[in-house]
Amino acid sequence: MPRVEARLTEIEKNAWAQFCKANGLRESDMLRRMIQRVAGRAVTVMADDQEDEARSRKLTIRLSPTQEGWLAQRAQEEGYPSRTSWVTSMVMAELYQEPVLTDAEVAVLRESNRELRAIGKNLNQVAKVLNIEFRESDKLKREAIEALAERIEQHKDQVASLLSRNMNRWRDDG
Repeated sequence: MPRVEARLTEIEKNAWAQFCKANGLRESDMLRRMIQRVAGRAVTVMADDQEDEARSRKLTIRLSPTQEGWLAQRAQEEGYPSRTSWVTSMVMAELYQEPVLTDAEVAVLRESNRELRAIGKNLNQVAKVLNIEFRESDKLKREAIEALAERIEQHKDQVASLLSRNMNRWRDDG
C-alpha cells in the first residue's frame, strides 16, 4: 500500500497524537479519513461488528429492550449511522464539554461560513464606497447596512442554536 509521509515539529506531532487519541482513532486512520473527506470521497463508516478491537476498547452497557429501542431511534433521528457512534459522541461531548458534530451539522456550519463570506464581501464593498465617495456617502442607504446587520444576526443565531442543540442533545428532554 502506498505511504504518505510528512515532517512535523515536536509540538505539531504531539498535538496530532492528542487529537487522534481524543477522537479514538490511530493517527494513520485519522489522516486517511481526512484525506478522503478533502478528496471528496465518502468516508466509509464501519458497522459495529466490523470495528477493529486493536484500535478501540469495547465498553458494554446493559439496557432494557425499551431503552435499546429508544437509543436506536434517537441515533437514527439525529443522523448517526449506528447506536455505537451515537453513544460514543455522547460520551465525548460530556467528557470534553465541547460539541461533537454530525456530518449534517458540519454542513450547516459550512453553509453559514459561505453566507458570512458573502456578507463580508458586501461589507468590503460598503467600506470601499465610504472611502472613495466619502462626501457622497448619502448614496449608501441605511437600509442596506441594516439588512447586512440582520443577516449577520441571523447567522449568529443559527450557529448558536446548532451548538446549543448539539450540547443539549444528550439531556433527558432531547
